[in-house]
Amino acid sequence: MRPTMAKPRGTALPIHHRDILLVDDSGADCRFIEHALKRSSASYHIDSAHTAADARRKIAEKHYDCMLIDYRLPDLDGLELMESIHRDIETGFPGLVMISGEGSERVAAKAIKLGAHDYLSKNQLNSGRLQEVIDSAIRRAQEKRSQVHQQMLMENFASTAAHDLANPLNGVIGFVSLAQQMMERGEIDQIPDYLDSALKAAHYMKQLVIDLLHFARTGSSAEACEPVNLTDTVQLAANLLEEAIEASGAVIELETLPKIEGYVTELTQMFQNLIANSIKYHSDARPVITISAEDMEDSCIITITDNGCGVPASARRQIFSPLFRIHRKNTTGSGLGLATCAKIAEMHHGRIWCEGRATGGSRFKIELPKKQPDQNLPNDMI
Repeated sequence: MRPTMAKPRGTALPIHHRDILLVDDSGADCRFIEHALKRSSASYHIDSAHTAADARRKIAEKHYDCMLIDYRLPDLDGLELMESIHRDIETGFPGLVMISGEGSERVAAKAIKLGAHDYLSKNQLNSGRLQEVIDSAIRRAQEKRSQVHQQMLMENFASTAAHDLANPLNGVIGFVSLAQQMMERGEIDQIPDYLDSALKAAHYMKQLVIDLLHFARTGSSAEACEPVNLTDTVQLAANLLEEAIEASGAVIELETLPKIEGYVTELTQMFQNLIANSIKYHSDARPVITISAEDMEDSCIITITDNGCGVPASARRQIFSPLFRIHRKNTTGSGLGLATCAKIAEMHHGRIWCEGRATGGSRFKIELPKKQPDQNLPNDMI
């Protein structure tokens, strides 16, 4: 049974913007900066705070892509506010830009040392310069988030992997020991069962090692970044799952997806993992998987919706962590499929997340930029 494909249809396109927090006690300066940003070619959503305390309240309620912080604030030195934001992992490491009317090299150097990505004198402010500095700060902040994320993964990965390998290994040792004891007593009736259980545990351990190696190697190939037709990529992923699709009777409704720059092997693997998950964790109903896209100016959001078991709200972030598993009856897995998807999205400078559905099932969303940084492919190829 071939995957059933739905006819393409149009999708309403949301406006993509960056959330900016402007921290400055001067109303006139705030209005000037807001006006300059609105005149730039980028799309920004700007919130203002006139004190450090007000800024902290806003930061606690919302994630900002970049913050412009005045050097002199009425209740706190802007440098102190910037340092506290830079050190607090809960802020998500936003881009940080110090602005000042003094134009002091000493202030600029100290701001950079305390975590600022750039420094602007207020007499340098114009829409072009602001956009350049903000975009640069956001890119550098994204790199910082990636570094911190990778460090956290490495810190947890070894201990989690050792724990997950120890469980089946202990099973092998335990069942073989029982078989040995039975043999010594001449009680051979249960020995085949013990050996069978030991063999199953060994096979599980072998598959886990294979999955761990695959996860570790994801993104390390020498494959070139190239134009990728995501519709063709999803179709290829579905074809690779033809046997599972036929066995489950799954229906895949695929809309027309955009073209982007990317790594076709990894993107195929990501879609294969997501479709396989929707089939594996299906409900009593026939699996129906819908794949659609929101095509924006610089990026696209791919949505994969299914009518399966769904993911508990408490686990929707954890499912992308390596070796995390939701224990379900009659299903097994290494807990690396969705972690691999997250790694592939990240290597494309994108992100993936999971949402629930009121009618049941899951909705996975992947945001991917249309062009990868530092790539020199001809524009007419995208």
